[in-house]
Parts: sequence; structure tokens; C-alpha cells
Amino acid sequence: MMTYNELIKNINILLVDDDEDYLMMTEAFLKQIGYQVEVANNGKLALEKLNQKDYEILLLDYFMPEMNGEEVIKEIRKTNQEIIIILQTGFSGQKPPIETMQTLNIQNYHDKTEGIDRLNLELISAVKIFNQQNQIELARYKTNAIGSLMVGIAQEIKSNLLSVSAGIEVTNLFIQDKKLMLERENLEKLNDSYKANKESLERVDKVLTAIINQSTEDVDYVMADTDIMEIIKLILKNVSKETGVVLNTKIALKQNSYLKGSVNDVIFVSCEILKQLIELQEAGSSIQFVLTEDQDNWYFSMTSEKVALLHNSKFYLIRKLMISMKNISLKEEENKLILVIKKT
Repeated sequence: MMTYNELIKNINILLVDDDEDYLMMTEAFLKQIGYQVEVANNGKLALEKLNQKDYEILLLDYFMPEMNGEEVIKEIRKTNQEIIIILQTGFSGQKPPIETMQTLNIQNYHDKTEGIDRLNLELISAVKIFNQQNQIELARYKTNAIGSLMVGIAQEIKSNLLSVSAGIEVTNLFIQDKKLMLERENLEKLNDSYKANKESLERVDKVLTAIINQSTEDVDYVMADTDIMEIIKLILKNVSKETGVVLNTKIALKQNSYLKGSVNDVIFVSCEILKQLIELQEAGSSIQFVLTEDQDNWYFSMTSEKVALLHNSKFYLIRKLMISMKNISLKEEENKLILVIKKT
């Protein structure tokens, strides 16, 4: 579970107020605590920023010229029901009616005359509520995603098991006919069959182990880099085959490297993002998936010309849920998404 200080580093706050002094003072205070803060000095600018970037919390002044807080909230709630809104006013006793707060889906209210420390307490409460809701949503999303992935790999597992079954039948035939068993050519075939079946079972075991551990909360898992790549390729094999999109993978780590920590979360998120990218690609095109590292982090890089098209509601949910994933962050560059897992 992430600590409060770890969590707030991923919380983006939009602070909106027409009082420049209050704006500057509050922004500095919140950044000192550890929040990511951006500001707007009017309602129209706030709406523009909200359309350009995802924020988790909105601190919104109620009394502003041209467009007041209530009007801003009505526009926001047309498309965004997720953002936590704390309405602020500098006029003591001017708290909006409960009916208004419920109708506009406002999570809290702050009287600026009560001071900055009071605002901090309300933010702490908002962050905890956000995290609790996120954990519930994360568990639900993982369960649904794992169910979808299981459907995708069921065919592959079935194929592997049929291969094992065929190998057993061949072995049984050789055992029953000792003459066949003693022929060198048949012994080589039997050995090849054994190796193929062993590899099939190992691949199935890796995928199932990853999925089982993925569903266990707060599991720090250790996995070889080659195993990670095998699991990702196996999970995405069917969707890649159906769409005709090639997934090219590369490992640029130290030889026989092992990753530890939130590895399963990274596999889960990588597969979800790659699946969306594959579905956006044209048949015959390709996606690059590369695993690299430096002294502090491991990097899972996904390169595709369709990255810009990922800004949809489903991808927003992935970004939102990642806030509650320990030691994992997402960077975006031109035609590239990079999942970063911090070395612990």
C-alpha cells in the first residue's frame, strides 16, 4: 500500500481563484507539501486546462467575475464525473446549500477565512477518499482485465495441453512396442516431444503464476526479464494474430536480469496498453516493446504512431488507477509510452 506522501506526488491539483495573492500563496504551500499544482485565475481558463490535462482534485473559488464556480462545475460535470471538487469562498457564512453540493456533485467546501491549515486537512481527507475509491476500482478493473486476458490465453493453453496429450500418446506407443523404443530415430523423436511438452507446460505455468500473483494484493514478485517478455507475448498472441499487427520485443538489460517489486502490475498495465494500441493499428504494421534500465528504474517502452489516439475514456481509467500503484509511473513522449518501475 502506498503511503500518503508517495500518493500525493501523483495527485494533480488545479487551483482556480481570481485573487492573485491567494493563488500564489496557496500554490506555494501545496507544492511545498508535495502536491502537483497548476493554477488558473478565471473559470474559462480552468475549463481549457481541464480539457488539456487530467486532474484529480479541483480547488475552485465560488465568487469569480464572468463565470462563477457553479457555472464552471456545471460545465465540468457534463463530461467529467470523476474529479474531486472542493468549492472555496472568502466570505464567511456563504456556504452553498447542501442541495447545491449534491446536485453538482461537490465533494467538499472550504471557507478561506479558516486558514490554509484547514484547507490542508480537507485535502488530506479528499486524497484518502480518492485512494479508497481508486483501490476498489483498481481491484474491479484488474478482475475484469484478468478475465479478458484469461479468455485470450485459454486457446493457447488448450493448444499446449493438447500437445502434451499427444506426446503422452506417442510415449505410450513407444513403451508398448519395445522395438520402436530401441530405434535411435524414435528415441530422438521421443526426446524432442519431451522437450516441447516441457516448454509448453513451463509457459503455461508462467502465465498462470503471474495471473495468480497479480490478484494477490501487495505481492512483491521477482521475475526474469525473459519470463516477462514470454508472458506478455503469450497473452497478446491471439489479439496480434487476429489483427495482423506484429509485436516486436527487445530486452536491453544486463544478462539474466531479474526484476522485482511491482512486476505483475507492470505486466498487467503493459498488456492493457499494448492491447489498445494493437487494436488501433492497421494490419501489417508493428509495435515496438522494449525493456531497458538505468541505476534507479526499469523502463517498459511502447512505440507506435497511434499513441496519440489512446486518449480515450478507457485509457484515462488506466492512468487514474495507476496513481494507486506503488513505484510505477507513466511517461509520454512523441509516439512513445514508457512505464517506469522504480527499483526498490
